[in-house]
Amino acid sequence: MSIFKILIVSAAGVVAAGVVTVLTVGYLNSPSRLEADKPATPAPTTTPALSPAEVKVAYGDCTQRKPPSIADAAQRAAACSRALQSHQLQPQEVAMARFMRGVARTMLGDKVLASEDYLDAIQRYDQLISSTNPDALNLYRRAAALDAVGQTDKALTDYSEAIKLDPSASLAFLNRGVLLATRKRAYDRAIQDFDRVLVLEPDNVDALIRRGDAFTQLGDFGRGMSDLDRAVSLAPENALAYLMRGLAYGRRGNSLAALQNYDVALKHDPRNADALSNRAAIYLGEGKLDMAIRDLDLSISIDQSNPLAFYNRGYAHFAKKEYEKAIADYSSAIALNPQLGLAYNNRGLTRAIAGQDLVQALADCDTALKLMPINLDVRDTRGFIYLKLGDPALALNEYNAALDIDPNRALSLYGRGLARIKNGNQAGGEADQRAAETINPEVARQFSVYGLN
Repeated sequence: MSIFKILIVSAAGVVAAGVVTVLTVGYLNSPSRLEADKPATPAPTTTPALSPAEVKVAYGDCTQRKPPSIADAAQRAAACSRALQSHQLQPQEVAMARFMRGVARTMLGDKVLASEDYLDAIQRYDQLISSTNPDALNLYRRAAALDAVGQTDKALTDYSEAIKLDPSASLAFLNRGVLLATRKRAYDRAIQDFDRVLVLEPDNVDALIRRGDAFTQLGDFGRGMSDLDRAVSLAPENALAYLMRGLAYGRRGNSLAALQNYDVALKHDPRNADALSNRAAIYLGEGKLDMAIRDLDLSISIDQSNPLAFYNRGYAHFAKKEYEKAIADYSSAIALNPQLGLAYNNRGLTRAIAGQDLVQALADCDTALKLMPINLDVRDTRGFIYLKLGDPALALNEYNAALDIDPNRALSLYGRGLARIKNGNQAGGEADQRAAETINPEVARQFSVYGLN
């Protein structure tokens, strides 16, 4: 049995929390070229009406050029609500305010209300966009809203249509590239879009960061680090540039350089949840459990939607033998991402070690095996749980399945040795244990720590 240790927030993870940063800049706030003035809906008589000047201020605070951040998300959401509740906005403005409030609510961790705003914005853009004479700007805006609710293919279609109508729309190229990289893992196609952005705007820092990340995802560290270094030189206070460069160094196995970049990212943005999570992952690898938990506690307080932060904190608590806390964190990770097979495996193992409901522990491992059918660690965990349940025959099946694939797997050999001994095959079991200890002298201690020897 083996517990999976650390997960790094990938580029996709970063974008999941920050994609709206790209989506809402500039182009979203441009006046529509085809938008006609329409009469405003009168305010209801049951509530005091804002003056036109007050509505203008509220709308401006809602849709200002910079996107909502963690720091101002509550104020931005409130401003959007004031503007919307005035019932004095034009249809185009209502759609924009709903989208921006969705972004702000996303930052605040309110996924349900954010989704309602995004979906309402999409419906309004559906009405605003003419099928015979579509407007590039509205297509772009609808794509942003579709992107926010995970309707990737529709968003890609709208971005592409917007680009056809306006080939100079650098943000449409940029956002399509981000979507291709993060949701489709189509890094080559994404790089083409980032190339186009950089032809239009040679010093576009966002495009440099994203292209650099895409290059490093493909293993082209030379060009990737060149882009990321240039982004840092152009925008030395841009936390995302350091975060992505930290990820790139991590992919190269240079944890020291990665840690230095996460430190700088957090200097410029102390509440950057992804930088905190990834710095914590490095601390975990170094055995600095308390420092890791400190960073993960803060990261989770900022962004409660990241399953990897809960997963890693679960590992930290497991390593400290704080099994109840570990189980709770793995459960939170699973609730956020039911496809995270690693969390099921770890929760099952933790339950077994803690002596909690071995049947439920086995059910966790069954789920992990369905999600990761060729993962040998899950086989080891299942074998361990069957041993704890007193069923060495079934444990033997699990360890044999792992050894059929990797005959030199020390954990599986030692576990099979235990299963054989408990099945009455003393000589065969001891031979397996000796072979396992030759491969890994620590393997017997690992089993004894978890209550089997």
